[in-house]
Amino acid sequence: MKRVRILKDLPAMKLVGRQLGPLAEGEETELEAWEAAVLERHGFAEPLHKFTLVELRKLLLAEEREFELTPLPDDFHSSIAQEVAFARAAGEHEKAEEIQTRVSTLMEVRIPKLVRFALSPEGAGPLPPQERFLINRLAATLDMWSKRLNESLEKAGEEVGKNEEFGRPVRHAVGDEANIQKPGVSATELHT
Repeated sequence: MKRVRILKDLPAMKLVGRQLGPLAEGEETELEAWEAAVLERHGFAEPLHKFTLVELRKLLLAEEREFELTPLPDDFHSSIAQEVAFARAAGEHEKAEEIQTRVSTLMEVRIPKLVRFALSPEGAGPLPPQERFLINRLAATLDMWSKRLNESLEKAGEEVGKNEEFGRPVRHAVGDEANIQKPGVSATELHT
């Protein structure tokens, strides 16, 4: 969800099958990120919180100082993507690149903290949905890896294969010799 201020009166309308409005000029409301983007693009709304280059620098400094994650609004990532798109549309390519660079640097600081939460997702506070998704995926991957590691440790020392006919380990049936081919059987006969 994204908080916006309505810039001009908006009559009731359907937007992709969803009822929107009526909204009055000056009203502050919460919209889905995609709805806000459409209204902003057409000049009907503006975000209550814009992420300027200065604001991004402040976020980065706060993130670097804190051991815990600094809170970000739910719409942070979508707002940043929108800021980059608006900057590019306005021909401000350097500004778009600078925003991307600062956000990448911010994420480099946040990712190790997010990985810590992946080990214990219950401890994570409110996060933007994209970061919550990352934590959930990392947690699932780490859980699967841990289970496989435990399985391999439980099987440590067991033979890889068993001779089903005798119910004994393969090593018992063939011995410890490196060449297990039966004497008197040529390689061509063995592979036919």
